[in-house]
Amino acid sequence: LGCCKKLIRLNLSFCSRLIRFPCVNVESLKYLSVGECSRLEKFPEIHGRMKPEIQIHMKRSGIRELPSSVFRYQTHITELDLRSMDNLVALPSSICRLKSLVSLNVPGCSKLERFPDEMGDLDNLEVLDARHTLISRPPSSIVRLNKLKILMFGGFRDGVHFEFPPVAEGLRSLETLSLKNSNLIDGGLPEDIGSLSSLKYLDLTGNNFEHLPRSIVQLGALRSLDLSYCQRLTQLPELPPELNELHVDCHMALKSIHALVTKSKKLQRVKLEYAQNDTIYDLLAHALFRNISSLRHDISASDS
Repeated sequence: LGCCKKLIRLNLSFCSRLIRFPCVNVESLKYLSVGECSRLEKFPEIHGRMKPEIQIHMKRSGIRELPSSVFRYQTHITELDLRSMDNLVALPSSICRLKSLVSLNVPGCSKLERFPDEMGDLDNLEVLDARHTLISRPPSSIVRLNKLKILMFGGFRDGVHFEFPPVAEGLRSLETLSLKNSNLIDGGLPEDIGSLSSLKYLDLTGNNFEHLPRSIVQLGALRSLDLSYCQRLTQLPELPPELNELHVDCHMALKSIHALVTKSKKLQRVKLEYAQNDTIYDLLAHALFRNISSLRHDISASDS
């Protein structure tokens, strides 16, 4: 394979007995997959210079370490799929030289503890999925990823608390932020989260904070907010004006029904969790009717 200069596509997925794969020529290669090769522990030696837009998939392989030399000189990779690589402990800092990288997926890399400090150098990165890893403190440089559209963390063990760095008016293109089951407590979200001017979808399901940053109301583009199973949340913050959809537990909906009716003018859908019987729905219906009636009375009084 080291001599196959015209090889365009090499797919070795599900070769479960593959132990050694010494080298591959990448001068013409556009796609390389060693996914599901669970016994392959070493990445192959690269011959030749990679073409632009090459994709590399290594999900569920047994590879323990990514050689820094690959990323130091082969800089045209656009997509890295490293999902569920159980033996992967760290990413080499040279991965941050991949200026063409658009998508980096490492969910399920259960031993991966950190990203390189220079992550902010990935100028063209649009998708970063790091769910079900041990990364609880992303490097502060991550906010420099101004083309990033989708960012996902979460799925931590008990006792590991996630902390998101101050936004500092960065992440200007971010549309989806998922921090589901991240063991977030008060202070885990930055006070300036409201400066994420392009954010449309914010998933904070299953976290342990009691309060949310007040600046959430400044998320002018936000359309969907998921606060399901946030059982320690004491009250809803003032919600963004353009919010269309809210996922929240029943007790919090009951507690905040007046604000939801009177202040959230664009809210079209509220999905309730822990609504296990008709009594809950009856209570909500009664509270909703009472607040709507009160609102109509206020409007009539104002008109007169």
